[in-house]
Amino acid sequence: MTTQAERMGRAVGVLALVFGVVVGLAAGGFSAGAAQPAGARKTIPPAPPAESEVAWIGASECKTCHSEETPEKVELYQETKGFTFVRLWENKVWQAHDLHAEAYKNLLTDRNKGKSKAEANRTATIMEDNLRRAYGKDDYTVTGDTRCLACHATSKFPVTPARVAKWAPSSFVTTEGVGCEMCHGHGSAYRSPHRDPVLIDGNPDPDESTKYVPWRDADPARKAAWGLANLRDPAVAAARCASCHVGNLAEGRFVAHEFYAAGHPPLPPLDLLAYTREQPRHWGLASEMPFITALAKRDAAKVWNTFHYKAGESAVARRFAESTVATLRANLDLTAQLAADAEKTGGGLDFSAFDCYACHHDLKYPSDRQARGYVGPPGRPLFRPAPFALARVIADHAAGVQGGEALAGRGAALLEVEKELAKAFGAKTFGDPALIQKAVANGTKLSDETLAAVRKLTYDAAARDKLLDAVVAAAGRPVADPEVAQLYAWAYETLALDGAGPPPSPKDAPQSPPPAVAALHAKLAGIVVTRLRPGAKFTYEVTPTTTHPSPTLQSVDIRLQERMKTFNAFEAGRFGAAFADLRPKK
Repeated sequence: MTTQAERMGRAVGVLALVFGVVVGLAAGGFSAGAAQPAGARKTIPPAPPAESEVAWIGASECKTCHSEETPEKVELYQETKGFTFVRLWENKVWQAHDLHAEAYKNLLTDRNKGKSKAEANRTATIMEDNLRRAYGKDDYTVTGDTRCLACHATSKFPVTPARVAKWAPSSFVTTEGVGCEMCHGHGSAYRSPHRDPVLIDGNPDPDESTKYVPWRDADPARKAAWGLANLRDPAVAAARCASCHVGNLAEGRFVAHEFYAAGHPPLPPLDLLAYTREQPRHWGLASEMPFITALAKRDAAKVWNTFHYKAGESAVARRFAESTVATLRANLDLTAQLAADAEKTGGGLDFSAFDCYACHHDLKYPSDRQARGYVGPPGRPLFRPAPFALARVIADHAAGVQGGEALAGRGAALLEVEKELAKAFGAKTFGDPALIQKAVANGTKLSDETLAAVRKLTYDAAARDKLLDAVVAAAGRPVADPEVAQLYAWAYETLALDGAGPPPSPKDAPQSPPPAVAALHAKLAGIVVTRLRPGAKFTYEVTPTTTHPSPTLQSVDIRLQERMKTFNAFEAGRFGAAFADLRPKK
């Protein structure tokens, strides 16, 4: 039996001519359905033609391929075995369950929704009312504010500072909410090359593909030049999510304190794995896709460089570890941007740069916050502690993994940066911009070095289990911040789900979490937000089926009321006790 790799090798032919063949085919109008002559394999040029403008094409275009419930029964996908590389049903899951598809509807009020049949959003209405009064503009609408559209709609072109400066409501498409291209990259350039198949030379076996898509194993940097973001890289994925879910001034995305005060829901701390679990995930991890796992057996270096995958390790643990460090970096980047702006204007940082709950917490005695102690001066609003807390767990654990010895003491070093930030935040009433930028620079350097070191490690089952133990140990120490508690609870669920050996993914009906996860949720009920979407049953990846209930249509108002009620009821003692039985026995 010949393998696809061997037949691909026969198809390569004269490698010295490949680039010339590609250019010739492009110039000759090579079409999506055409097969190349045997002996010449098409490759992807370094970048699209200069005259090609990378732009939005729309979810409806993506849907033409990515909306198959049973792709294995479609002739084209039988030929390419495309379903071994991606699910090909992504659009159906996104449309049925994903809140991103509903994002624009969350801005609708009776004043701005026009002919839309969607119900007015109470949260948006309150916010719009308050901002009308604040700006003295009776015609102000959140749907006409590009600061809102930046994260609740789809931009027509890739986001750059130059485009952000010229944004108008007409710069966005609102019909699909936050569409595919806001995460994956605008698709006008890569639309054709990422799906164009070529014939494979030779006589294939019946269970093998007869056509090959060269785009699949092209270098990620080359794909990025065509507009496709490499979301298989956890750091890239975290940065894409953080643009809205943390903030990025250069990309026009930032929830200022005046927005929060006017009614915008508080942004929960970003955890890439927890967020994608509740989307729910509409894609297969590299470890779940046969094309990638088979390639890993033949060329481990290529599959790592192309798909960020190592055979025999926990793809979930790796994604969790790397994305956590990248999320800290994103938080630091936003802080640096805000500090630079404050330095230019001579003012202080926007209040949203500070730990919200340094001010917005009940006055209690005895006080969990006093019992825990403070990184900086008591009573001063400082940097949000959650990103640092989880990154320190990752760094300290990594130091104990084979090859991670250079990270010894890295958790303590990150704590020193947090202390430096505390001094900078407390040096003036609204923070000292110059000192903050200096502290952030130190934190950014450490974050980058930590991420680079973590990438070199292998997160096998043993490393994953020790990381789970490290999360449990951290949760057992005094925790007075409800956001830190959230991250620890989510981290436990992420690693415990992976360690329990989830049922064959994906599933077409709700799956109960492992007993340990269910027990922890029960103990944390009412004091920790373990679910951002109350009632969501997305424990594992799901199929594009209507038998899986979706809370997609649940209003923001209902979700927010339940979330904030739980958030403000946090009890440090109960939280620590919930993890007591989970600690490894000595």
